[in-house]
Amino acid sequence: CCPDLLNPLGQERALRLGEWFEDRRIAQTITHVLASHKVRTAQTVFYVAQKAGLGGDVDQNPGDGVLQIPWNRAECESGFGSSASARAPMIAAISALPFGSKAVVANHSNNLYPIMEAFGIDTSDPVKFPRNASGSVEGFNNLWVIEIDAGGHGTFREHVILNLSLMPSASQREGGHSYGWGRDH
Repeated sequence: CCPDLLNPLGQERALRLGEWFEDRRIAQTITHVLASHKVRTAQTVFYVAQKAGLGGDVDQNPGDGVLQIPWNRAECESGFGSSASARAPMIAAISALPFGSKAVVANHSNNLYPIMEAFGIDTSDPVKFPRNASGSVEGFNNLWVIEIDAGGHGTFREHVILNLSLMPSASQREGGHSYGWGRDH
């Protein structure tokens, strides 16, 4: 096991994700950016945290604004090599956020639906919650808006399909919105 870094396309997608949050004036409302302990996942939301002006976190990359969960475990440390090892700690971290927090949560395709289900979200709708053959999230461009009340119960608000490709897109998909832009954006 060795840390997996974002490839150049992943780096570009991460930059565009940060721009997406900033362009829609969402970044300044974010109070927390959480990612798994996997380096690549934290790199994916680094620009979101930067656009939100976050910092001061204490984890594997102190001060980058992304709180890695679990914060004290390296990607390949014994017992933490698999992406599934981040599932329970992430659920606990989300549950511990102060009421009223607005968090961006980045995790792995095999963890996202179980994390949502832990807060009572029904992920059975194949349009709002697209799955691949193994039951994990289909694709890399899904964003869900979930509201969690003071009692820890989640309510699904919106499914957004982000088109972070380098080509313009005007696609629409039933049950979600598609946003895209070209290279000059």
